[in-house]
Amino acid sequence: MISWATLPKLFPGYSEPDRWLPLLRLHAQLLVESPIRTTTVPSEAMVARHYAESLEAYRLTEAPEAGLVVDVGSGGGFPGIVIATVSPSSEIHLVEAREKRAGFLTEIAEELKLDNVTIHAKRAEEVGRTLLRDKANLVIARAVASLPVLLEYLAPLAAPGGAIAAVKGSRGAEELAQAETAMSALSCEHTDTKVMRSKITKRMSVMLFRKTGSTPTRFPRRPGIPAKRPITVR
Repeated sequence: MISWATLPKLFPGYSEPDRWLPLLRLHAQLLVESPIRTTTVPSEAMVARHYAESLEAYRLTEAPEAGLVVDVGSGGGFPGIVIATVSPSSEIHLVEAREKRAGFLTEIAEELKLDNVTIHAKRAEEVGRTLLRDKANLVIARAVASLPVLLEYLAPLAAPGGAIAAVKGSRGAEELAQAETAMSALSCEHTDTKVMRSKITKRMSVMLFRKTGSTPTRFPRRPGIPAKRPITVR
């Protein structure tokens, strides 16, 4: 059973646990007390399902500190808020289309005094055409959409040569086979799939991609179109 006390032991690579562990505990308290529902995971399972898995996902990306990180579909702040606490020198952008959740994320960032966090209350397709386009060192998402759709949300935000990380469950390999056309169209390539340690979870992995060039001008398409018409084999 993963507890708050065991988190620093599971992740010795994250320095200053005396600083980030209280922040994560406060984050969890705010989620439990909020009337805005951001998770269906019961409170007793949150440490493992949300915090340990978020820390593991970030660890597996092997992303350097002091980079620009975008978390798409952040919800209650997973993994973006978690990354912001353990990587204070990084610039973290959280994309959350639902206004109430985006407002709650703003409150969380203020309560935790996370000056490295910026919230975007917009759809990913809209953010992909802002100043963040082709800028991020790492773009990450968990439990947002199938891979052909998800890549159109994520790839436009990554800088050429940057990393894209999709946290996936058991259907990851099947979705990867369906995403070949999307990868080609969006100038990205699959580089690795890393399975999370069994002591963290027995079901999740991180699919890693590299952005090979600038985003073609026609992507991302208008809000809602990627989900309605995924980039698949024609």
